[in-house]
Amino acid sequence: MADLKGKFSTIFFDADDTLWENEGYFRAAEAKFIELLADYTTPEGVQELLWQKQEDNIPLFGYGSKTYMIGMTDAALELCGGTMPEHIYYGVKKIITELAFHELEIMEGVEETLKALQGRYKLIVATKGDLPEQMAKYRKSGLAKYFHHCEVMENKDENNYLELAAKNDLDPSEILMIGNSVKSDIAPVVNIGGWAINTPHEMTWAHELMDMPESDRIIVVDGIKDILNYL
Repeated sequence: MADLKGKFSTIFFDADDTLWENEGYFRAAEAKFIELLADYTTPEGVQELLWQKQEDNIPLFGYGSKTYMIGMTDAALELCGGTMPEHIYYGVKKIITELAFHELEIMEGVEETLKALQGRYKLIVATKGDLPEQMAKYRKSGLAKYFHHCEVMENKDENNYLELAAKNDLDPSEILMIGNSVKSDIAPVVNIGGWAINTPHEMTWAHELMDMPESDRIIVVDGIKDILNYL
């Protein structure tokens, strides 16, 4: 077992589906959208078009429920032949409103883990998405008392992590990132020389799917409390 005690001064935590539940709410919103458009095509057809529109819009508008609303609107317009009926428009708006203002559910073991690490390390949230939306969730979570601050990153690629390291006066090799997404939290950190602990979540957004790279600087645990075995 790798022993990381004393190796790092700072630990970065992903937020969505690492500290609190997120993907399940998007899946539920997607199911409601599929039902809303059921008269226009098959469930598979609605889902495929929605995913396509999401991928098209992410480079333009970033991540978050607002971009999801744009993707739903684009998909609905196309399925409805260019003119969206009133009930479809308000149906989409209701789905996104419920998504944006759902109750925040803290993941099991998170608070216990943060309490154990607080004072021994500088703890920083490193998430990506819409700035106001992510900061609202951070403040609403009640977890801010454990963290030095929250970084809302434009994306989570190698360049973003190099910027994150420089902003926090760290060498890239001094980054330790904890998160559920291989694509966003693990691979880019390891690629710049950092370390990562993967806390898998039962649901992963299709956009985030990626095979785990091979590296002795990656640790995979069953749950977030298990990181205490290494720190």
